[in-house]
Amino acid sequence: MDESPEIVLTNDDGIDAPGLRALFEALSAIGSVTVVAPNRNRSAVGRALSYGRTSTDDTTIDELTVDFSEGAFTSPVPHADHELGYAIDGTPCDCAIVGVNALEPDVLVSGCNAGANLGAYSLSRSGTVSAAMEAAFHDVPSIAVSMDTLGYESEDGELSAVDFERAAAIVASIVEEYPGTGLFDRIDYLNINVPRPDRPIESVEITRPTEVYEMDATMEDGTFQLTNRLWQQMANRDIPDPPDTDRYVLLEDGLSVSPLAVPHDAVDTEPVQAVLEDIVAV
Repeated sequence: MDESPEIVLTNDDGIDAPGLRALFEALSAIGSVTVVAPNRNRSAVGRALSYGRTSTDDTTIDELTVDFSEGAFTSPVPHADHELGYAIDGTPCDCAIVGVNALEPDVLVSGCNAGANLGAYSLSRSGTVSAAMEAAFHDVPSIAVSMDTLGYESEDGELSAVDFERAAAIVASIVEEYPGTGLFDRIDYLNINVPRPDRPIESVEITRPTEVYEMDATMEDGTFQLTNRLWQQMANRDIPDPPDTDRYVLLEDGLSVSPLAVPHDAVDTEPVQAVLEDIVAV
């Protein structure tokens, strides 16, 4: 790109989130930014879509799909104009699809999320990462960025755009410098995790998503309980991750940059086919 990049900015915390505001300010200094973001907090919705759940003329798209006429498979995406762009009544992936297809940007940025997005198990769960993943499926370079906030207390008790300025500056530098490097010839998207703002950045490390996953569930007094042991371990800064993984690096005050490809790579199919042929009679 010889000219300033066209950037679509989205998130899952909602269009008024301070992390998005900080990214908007930083990215606006190096390109043209249009925000296409959820109109409210849609965290942890993963790759969910609103397609088929909205209505046209009081008839749901699900009811229309029996009709194969033109337009039967088109679903409206309710939105409102916003000072930064468009507030979408939908999910982060709705926003990514709308943004990359209707606006045709050079790059999509998703974030900055309040809270780290770490580990292979979280990639498709996180709305922040899922928006970047969705853009990658559409062959648009994309970056998801999240900032660790566990245990962080801002001066006024609430996160503001100032808290995200360092994370936003890092992403802006990448967006400004990557053209001509061939970076996205080799990967589909980046998942970046930044130490919390009161911690130094001791290093910049290329990482892989950790595969350590410790969600637990019990039934107590007739009620199911979910326990995220990883968050407790992170709070204690004591977690069993290999040194080349995203969570290990972040807890060592490193900037974690995970270069990723969109799923899902097929495994060697010949052994699977042989097994299935023995099991399933066609």
